[in-house]
Amino acid sequence: MADATFVQDGCAISYTPVAAVAAGKIIELGNFLGVTKVPIAAGQLGAVALEGVFQLTKDGTSGPIFAIGDPVYWDPVALLAVDTGGIFFGLATEAAGTNQAFVRAKLRPPADIDASTQSRLWEDVDLTSGSKTLDAEDIGKVMNVTVGSATNVITLPSTAVGLAFTIRNGTTGQRVAVSPAAADRFIGANLTGLANKDRINTAATAVAGDLLSIVHGGTVTWSIIAEDGIWVQEA
Repeated sequence: MADATFVQDGCAISYTPVAAVAAGKIIELGNFLGVTKVPIAAGQLGAVALEGVFQLTKDGTSGPIFAIGDPVYWDPVALLAVDTGGIFFGLATEAAGTNQAFVRAKLRPPADIDASTQSRLWEDVDLTSGSKTLDAEDIGKVMNVTVGSATNVITLPSTAVGLAFTIRNGTTGQRVAVSPAAADRFIGANLTGLANKDRINTAATAVAGDLLSIVHGGTVTWSIIAEDGIWVQEA
């Protein structure tokens, strides 16, 4: 028996939408994006492209600005290309200035530039109950929060040598808070390092793909080594 059987070349994959989609729609497919080339009726088998160069709408009044090769992200709420905080789409294939209403980008999967999560074990986290406490068995994983409540909290154990965690918000518009033990604190760029203060990805600004990576930084401290999206310190 073959170890693997060829199905398709991967430039596009089969897709059946619940509701009809127009041509040129960006579709969220787990941790990556695809684009419809032609309309697909509700419940009908179609295809979405996983490769190619596409022209994306962006804010043509105040930017952002892109140079060739810059990462381009997609904001699924504003339906605009952005330079940070959205879902990774690909790399700009030509420059786009502040007043240009479009940017052209080559569609690429996130692993092409996201070294912080490449080759990691992913674990989907259901926070319907509101909270999950991490432990040593979660070291090295990407804890991907896919389902939750209005008070989602990832609770950290007390700091200890060897501990390191990556928490990812898997759903746009969903709040995720990362809560240290009472004596512990987060340290990093422009942080005051106050004890017992959560790091919060608020529902108002959260975009699927927002991510927080932390490591044991010494007694009672967590060092932030990567932070994508908008995370704020608990008041």
